[in-house]
Amino acid sequence: MTKPNYELQNRDDGWVYVIDGRRSPFYSTREAAIKAAEGESVPRTFDEELDDELDDGLEDTFPASDPVSVTRRDHTGGPDRTK
Repeated sequence: MTKPNYELQNRDDGWVYVIDGRRSPFYSTREAAIKAAEGESVPRTFDEELDDELDDGLEDTFPASDPVSVTRRDHTGGPDRTK
């Protein structure tokens, strides 16, 4: 198997790799971005995952007047209601 042709970019939030014009999620180190670009498993931190979710939310709602809110739930569905 051949390694993919990619380009590394250093951004304010960390390192990304670009393959065929598509940008990867941010990685905290250059080495982590290289490993991910080459298909190796790279552990992600909670902050990195949360940042990616926020970026996705911003892209999905742009342009909008309401701020983006990222929340996590332990279960699906509405709130529990007791009478």
